[in-house]
Amino acid sequence: MRTTRSEGVLSRRAYMSKAIRLVLRTEAVCDERDTGWQLLYGTETGLELANPENSLLVSASQALELEPRLKPLLEPDTPPEGAAYAFDAQTQVFLPTKMPKNIPTQ
Repeated sequence: MRTTRSEGVLSRRAYMSKAIRLVLRTEAVCDERDTGWQLLYGTETGLELANPENSLLVSASQALELEPRLKPLLEPDTPPEGAAYAFDAQTQVFLPTKMPKNIPTQ
């Protein structure tokens, strides 16, 4: 039976603050269920994210419970790897942004 890739990595900082403000789609996956999504608070360092104890594999439904505005981004096959989105407080949506340089993406 094939496992559906429907999970992403939530940072400890996003989990503790109950806020996702930066969303990355990368090639970095931890197992066959992982979609490559990194759901971040937005102030994490690369060193912090390189430590597996600072992240949690969560389902898309769990991520949406924490941040319902992620729904358009978590649709199957969108967006491609290498995409980054930051939450814009003024418009209340996630907008394309540059991929942070210090975040592990592979």
